[in-house]
Amino acid sequence: MVVASNDAFFADPVCQSLATAAVEVLVHPWVMGLRMAHEFLLTGRRLSAEEAYRIGMINRVVPRDRLEAETTELAEKAAAGYPFAVKLVKRSLKRVAEIQGFRTSLQSHFDAHQLSHVTDEYRRMRDQGIAAGITRGKDASRK
Repeated sequence: MVVASNDAFFADPVCQSLATAAVEVLVHPWVMGLRMAHEFLLTGRRLSAEEAYRIGMINRVVPRDRLEAETTELAEKAAAGYPFAVKLVKRSLKRVAEIQGFRTSLQSHFDAHQLSHVTDEYRRMRDQGIAAGITRGKDASRK
């Protein structure tokens, strides 16, 4: 479960900045859907907390001054369930993700990410300086 403050944003501009195949752990298609993952990763744009909530990427958006209290309340509510039932539901949900290929997807993407580190594009970006790439990513995510 993910709770974000209303001033939070999400960005993953590495295709626009570091010449790599997204971050090492590619959960985006699982938490936002395939089409939005394409747009998010290929353009590097930011998502506001409200937009992340609307597409199902996060569970709740709360005012910053309520973030800790709301997160604690959610955790306590989840923890108040019967322990064995909670354990079984969590296990079942993880199995659903596994049946859908979640672990294989993560492993496959990690391979692609590592491969992107040996490309000429990455070498050129690295030679220009990682800081310059990070700045490009910040600029891309604001567009």
